[in-house]
Amino acid sequence: MAKNTMSDFSPSAELICILRAKSYGEKREGYKTDDYISLLISHSLTSFFSMTQKSFLMPGNILSPQIPAGSYEFLISRTKYIDEFFQLHASEFANIFILGAGFDSRVIRFQNQLQQSCVYEFDHPVSQKNKIAKLQELSIPTPPNLRYIPTDFNQRNLAEILQEFPNRAGEKHLFLLEGLIMYLPPDTVESIFSAISSYAPTGSEIIFDYVYSDVLTGDNTSYGSIEVFEGLRNIGEHWIFGIEKEHLETFLNSHHLKLLDEMDANALEQQFFTNKEGKPLGRLNTALAIAHAIK
Repeated sequence: MAKNTMSDFSPSAELICILRAKSYGEKREGYKTDDYISLLISHSLTSFFSMTQKSFLMPGNILSPQIPAGSYEFLISRTKYIDEFFQLHASEFANIFILGAGFDSRVIRFQNQLQQSCVYEFDHPVSQKNKIAKLQELSIPTPPNLRYIPTDFNQRNLAEILQEFPNRAGEKHLFLLEGLIMYLPPDTVESIFSAISSYAPTGSEIIFDYVYSDVLTGDNTSYGSIEVFEGLRNIGEHWIFGIEKEHLETFLNSHHLKLLDEMDANALEQQFFTNKEGKPLGRLNTALAIAHAIK
């Protein structure tokens, strides 16, 4: 998760944790997720920003006015999409690299599936230290196969870090970049994907979400796009990287990656916010999409 350089915490990381906590307690069809760790962490968040959001953890359709339309639904869909992948496939990867981890809890929640995998969480040193402290306060032990890698992607090249992890024959890796690349300069994003492409053995996979580039220019006026861009700016965080619509495969191919799955708002609504009778349960913000690719 992006780090707010003007503070000792990331507002967006804390907000995502709080919204995941709210989702865990949801009774509405389609809205519940299983991130109980976020619920525990949310109670320990004490920044002024997080304290102003906590009243909206109550069950029901109550959200902070700061939450742009459809953003909560997108976050829920993204969490479910990645959780389902971990549930079914995480055990297939020797190493899992979670870049911009924020308060990600999958290494804890999916311990059974990850017993044979090494998990590396990369995040800004201050944000990562804050997370570790919260887990310690809650007496949540660090899984033995988890290693924290304090990293500022704007200051250190990922390729240099990955050299510390030699590849072994027959292994493949998973890279998870959730809520990350939209906060980074284009050159940094290019550097990260180049590093992954150069390091990852054939068969390795990457899951990330991204913003459409026309959201950054204000030309995208579809559901919730302007609101989410401006909303982040109001809390001191900024989206600065996007991928042009219809150009995802071009971006991936330039880094020797092949698209396996692309989930825009419509596809995510169909999968996670439509019931068996075909009734829509919620509407997603259209500024973002999820991509899943293979080396």
